[in-house]
Amino acid sequence: MSNNWEGRQYINLGPKFRIESNNPQVGFNGPGVYDIYGNNSEGDVSLSGMTEGGTWRLYNDRTIEIIGGQNTERGGVDICITGMKGSVLITAMENGDVRILGNNIIMEAKTDIKLKAGQNILLDAGDKIDLVGKEAYCEAPHSYGPNCIATETNMKTFLNQVFSGLAAEDIAMAASAAAGGTGTASAVSVAKQGISALKGVI
Repeated sequence: MSNNWEGRQYINLGPKFRIESNNPQVGFNGPGVYDIYGNNSEGDVSLSGMTEGGTWRLYNDRTIEIIGGQNTERGGVDICITGMKGSVLITAMENGDVRILGNNIIMEAKTDIKLKAGQNILLDAGDKIDLVGKEAYCEAPHSYGPNCIATETNMKTFLNQVFSGLAAEDIAMAASAAAGGTGTASAVSVAKQGISALKGVI
């Protein structure tokens, strides 16, 4: 079935700008209702318009700037993006970053907030970090050393329970952590420190 070009209308305002309606060429979401098309001398294209499927689209070959609030009172809302019934997606392709800058950044969810990283997550606070909740769990099988996060497993080891409440408790916990991951030599070395410390408390 051939496209019907009879209903198409367009206005050319010079060689770099065009407005058209009823373009019968079918795209991803149906034929076009209207399009505003522009290009520069280097061939970069800017396109905005609506399709028969109901999608309003905005394409640009280079940077898109959205700036608001020049005359808004301080503390007001300058830019508002709202999804009425669906999701809001922000994606940086290739090697781009997604950056959010502000005086305060507040994330609020009705149910859950999930953070997932392919490698590391770094929390760097200039003052303090508060974690508030009814329960807290940490699953980190490769946490070693005296400064590792204490888990239910390493808190119940034999060394930790024997030396609980003694002056050498911290050293015993370090020995327990070393025995779990950094090798026997390290565990023996830390254990010797524990024995030396016990001489002063027995």
